[in-house]
Amino acid sequence: MKKPLKITLLVMLALGFAIVLVFMFSTKPVKLGSTEKITLNYVYGYKDIHVEITDGNDFAQLISICGGRTANGSELPSCGFGTAELIFESKDKSTAIYPACDRCGTMRLGKADKYFYGISDKDRRLLEDILAKYGATFPCV
Repeated sequence: MKKPLKITLLVMLALGFAIVLVFMFSTKPVKLGSTEKITLNYVYGYKDIHVEITDGNDFAQLISICGGRTANGSELPSCGFGTAELIFESKDKSTAIYPACDRCGTMRLGKADKYFYGISDKDRRLLEDILAKYGATFPCV
């Protein structure tokens, strides 16, 4: 009776360990606290915008909206990405974030269709208001 219990416990422990590993490697923290420069790239229709965000309030709000979250590895959502790109640059790294083009709260982390996270409707409206100051409009699909 003790041997099946030990085997069951070992299997459960191994399964638990595997789940933890999968979770660790399928999420990425969105750390933007050391950002020194934010660039908006927006190409849609006749618009071809490449501008640095220099307003201090806009800069701080973009870091607050886009950072401090965890992006999860998941299947590609149905919303489109790529028209608007925010590049957050620090001394040692560059992070690209792509807001969904269809106005939903989904954000893509990086160029690959692998890591995504969501923002609230309120943050999405604020994000669109900020980006509109620089000429980006949504939806852009």
